[in-house]
Amino acid sequence: MWRAFICVAAAIGIEIPALVDEEVLEPSIQNEVDHALSIAPVDAPPCEATPEMLEALLKSPTNNLDKTSLAIKLVSSQNSSGRWICGTNDLTRAAIQILSSL
Repeated sequence: MWRAFICVAAAIGIEIPALVDEEVLEPSIQNEVDHALSIAPVDAPPCEATPEMLEALLKSPTNNLDKTSLAIKLVSSQNSSGRWICGTNDLTRAAIQILSSL
């Protein structure tokens, strides 16, 4: 039934609005962000994170990521000690700032 509706809607050009706004974190993602922030160390050293460092940490370009994708990638890249490490660089403070702004 739904497939038929979607096919007909697509054929006559009806736009169906997106069910999810990628720029607003849904509750489950927000919960993961809050948990990641709660286990992050408060004594993280200051860092000058460059876009290249963040891209290396996230293993993808960051310029076109929406808030939800960025949050998922950052939370997924946190290590077991609560830090974000890229090579020998501790990017924890930068990751905390980014997650806090989401």
